[in-house]
Amino acid sequence: MLKLIQYMLIRTTLRLNENLKKTAEKKALEDDVTLQEIFNKALEEYLEKDARKKAKKIIFKTHHLGEPLDNLTRDNFYPDPKQS
Repeated sequence: MLKLIQYMLIRTTLRLNENLKKTAEKKALEDDVTLQEIFNKALEEYLEKDARKKAKKIIFKTHHLGEPLDNLTRDNFYPDPKQS
């Protein structure tokens, strides 16, 4: 089942490099999308990339505990009771 996500759009003013705007308009025409979609996607990708950079990798430190003891039996821990 598809979830529909509603986005609240707000109006803003940006001052862009003229060549950047022309290139973005050309790309929007080629991809049959709006200039708004181009800028929204570019900004979203930029922010996601920045967030990934800030995320830290979890490192689990380990220690060598010697030889594996996977063949132990009850007798290794509990000796036979002394009989009187």
